[in-house]
Amino acid sequence: MESERAFLRSATTGMITAICFSFLILLFATGNILLSVLAIICVAVVILSVVAIMVFKGWELGVSESIAVVIMIGLAVDYVVHLAADYRHSIRESRNQKIQQAYSEMGISILSGTITTLGCGISLFGGKMVTF
Repeated sequence: MESERAFLRSATTGMITAICFSFLILLFATGNILLSVLAIICVAVVILSVVAIMVFKGWELGVSESIAVVIMIGLAVDYVVHLAADYRHSIRESRNQKIQQAYSEMGISILSGTITTLGCGISLFGGKMVTF
């Protein structure tokens, strides 16, 4: 169907735009190209995993799914940016110590954001979509 192709095009365009923009923000926030590339790879793996689940379950790409895929990038980037920036600006010596510091300082904020996002998503399951 033509509308499904349009949804696929818009979701693909949105994902590419969001990932490119996210890479630039990560590069600006961390000042390290290698860390930015690794973080974007993590985001891409999250996106590919969720899209693969959608395909395996046989879901059709509609308006909601198309928007959700682009929003999912924002959530994945949000969590990765906080950890990457904290890791990059750590004063610790070893990589192990830097990641421990990033987890201890940003872990609670990321976990809290995850819990509130999950709570919001769960509350939406009871709703019904009514058009006019």
